[in-house]
Amino acid sequence: MYWKRNHQTDDEMEQVLNEKYANKIQGNRDKKQDMVKFFAAMKDPSLNLEQEQKMKEVLYGGKGDKKRHYAVDEKLYGTEEGVGKRLEAEEEVVKNGKVKKKRKKKKKKKKKAAKDEVKTDALPLEKDAGAFSVETKSIAAVGAIGVLALATLLVNGKRS
Repeated sequence: MYWKRNHQTDDEMEQVLNEKYANKIQGNRDKKQDMVKFFAAMKDPSLNLEQEQKMKEVLYGGKGDKKRHYAVDEKLYGTEEGVGKRLEAEEEVVKNGKVKKKRKKKKKKKKKAAKDEVKTDALPLEKDAGAFSVETKSIAAVGAIGVLALATLLVNGKRS
């Protein structure tokens, strides 16, 4: 009942919004038009080539262009004189014996069979049958610590 009596009509509400928030409303309408254009260009890349180029740069993360890590003499690059100088430099390096060979990466082979299978005849027999091995001693130590922890819990009645 209260809402029916006291609410504004749609025309009154639109007038209040236009008075108070006219600049925000117009700005949002402009942004919506920009987004419509953007998504239309995303669907059809031929509409906006600049935007397509920017999107490629973003997707490549700045790695779309190849970068040189050494200096290039623009006067000699791509000329016969430059090719000749490069060949001479390569021959000098070979004569001096300073050729660095690229190392091949070794592939690590998985040694499943060696790790999974333990052969009994490959294990050395212990001289003293009554002696404990290191594994048996460690298992006994872990068991003893567990028993002590359980005993302290029962005696104290507190966990910490």
